Amino acid sequence: MESIRSTLKWNQRSEIFKTAILLSIIIGATLSGYGLFTIAMGTSSPIVVVISGSMEPVLYRGDLLIIQARAAEDILLSDIVVYQDTTYHLSGPIVHRIIEIRETDGEYEYVTKGDNNTAPDWDVRTYDEIIGVVVAIIPWVGNISLFLRELGIVGIIIIFVAIIIVPEIYSRWKDEEEEMEIPPEG
Repeated sequence: MESIRSTLKWNQRSEIFKTAILLSIIIGATLSGYGLFTIAMGTSSPIVVVISGSMEPVLYRGDLLIIQARAAEDILLSDIVVYQDTTYHLSGPIVHRIIEIRETDGEYEYVTKGDNNTAPDWDVRTYDEIIGVVVAIIPWVGNISLFLRELGIVGIIIIFVAIIIVPEIYSRWKDEEEEMEIPPEG
């Protein structure tokens, strides 16, 4: 391990450089892990955050959902599905329960409804619109994503810049403090 540090001249690098390298590794590992997760779950969106109260009391705003793709015939009555409505709701996927399944000439149609809604959704869902079926719920974790969405890109950039710069400032402050504490030789 020490030879790697000496080869990279790690101890001679600034804290900004070290932090940027570590953040790059973390981001790279996260994206790689997410890519593998999408393959394992069979869908391009294996993680979804609940953004409304339409499924309360089963799902709450800020719950993180794990989604898995299923064959049309494996989607069952009472399954909670995530689907993309490209007609009325363009802002993101919708999470609702299957309340009826219709099959016509081998094509499946799904009637969906939010548990907290009084009426079913306007249109039936086709298999092509369904992103996947909810297989796990992690309460409240999605609130981090909702918070970052509200911050916007500028807020997120400010946070990342602070993460990179604050350690450098602290390190310099600490070095100056240590230099002041060293008694003069003599």
